Amino acid sequence: MMRRTGIGALILAGGLLALLVGPSATGSVPAEAKYLGSKLCKACHQATHAEAIAGWTGSLHARALWKVDEADQTRKIVADFTKNAPFPKELVAYVLGTGRKYQMFLDSDFKVLPGEWVVKDSAWKPHEPADAKKDCLGCHTTGYDPEAGKWVELSVGCEMCHGPGSTHAAAKNKKASIVRIQALDAGRQAMLCGRCHSQGRSKDGAYPFAAGFRPGDDLDLHFTLTQQVPKGASNSQYNELRLGGGKHLASGVSCATCHDPHSAGAIPHDLRGPINQVCLDEKCHGGKLTGPQHTPEALKSSTCNMCHMPAGSHSFVAPRKG
Repeated sequence: MMRRTGIGALILAGGLLALLVGPSATGSVPAEAKYLGSKLCKACHQATHAEAIAGWTGSLHARALWKVDEADQTRKIVADFTKNAPFPKELVAYVLGTGRKYQMFLDSDFKVLPGEWVVKDSAWKPHEPADAKKDCLGCHTTGYDPEAGKWVELSVGCEMCHGPGSTHAAAKNKKASIVRIQALDAGRQAMLCGRCHSQGRSKDGAYPFAAGFRPGDDLDLHFTLTQQVPKGASNSQYNELRLGGGKHLASGVSCATCHDPHSAGAIPHDLRGPINQVCLDEKCHGGKLTGPQHTPEALKSSTCNMCHMPAGSHSFVAPRKG
């Protein structure tokens, strides 16, 4: 089964958090570090990073997988089980997805139930049988051990991107005990998102996710990207960025340059601002564009993605001239 996640990239850039994960700017998290869960992260960082915590709490990441008895105003089943549902609602034990675009459902044994609710169509569509422990939980839980089939936290918690926090929590020198993600180069930052926003297999071919990867690691040592992905295919942003849009990575542009992983969804696709504003930032394409299609008047009725991201592709193509 294809892993499903929100568009927002799973990293932090700039100044949202000064403290991130791992022992150095380029190293991996210490082997002895253990996952503790986001509750502990929030307890310590609420006073210093309240905005980031509040945003993450309402984000797609925080609601990527949840138990039915955790339903609340932000976690709710949006599927209509009176419209020819392929299984009874009583079988649902876990919900995969927030209901912004879709929802899938797992039974108490973490088997994917045979139907997916598509929000835009307000209808069910069939879904192939799958074992979520083998196919889904690597990207929808935090601290997942696929061999044991166990995890520390449902959904994409703080440590999924910032690394297991036991060493950091116990250290006297907090800053020295973690990787500062903003100090990573763009390629290594993008790997944090690429572990899930991609299509491929673990190196042993057993899982459709990067088994064994920890923030700060080289993703290529844990994951083999699918080389040919259809344009606009679901969950292929990192494939496109690496294989077709490498010039952005080479120039220092990573996922979180454009997307806010702590966003509660106020702006579509969890962008850091309206799309033209993001692209035309003075640090990016601002003041560097020529031609009638890039005049202020022209850009009032069009957006950069209309020409440069066909079907949502992150290859960032340059349209043909003439």
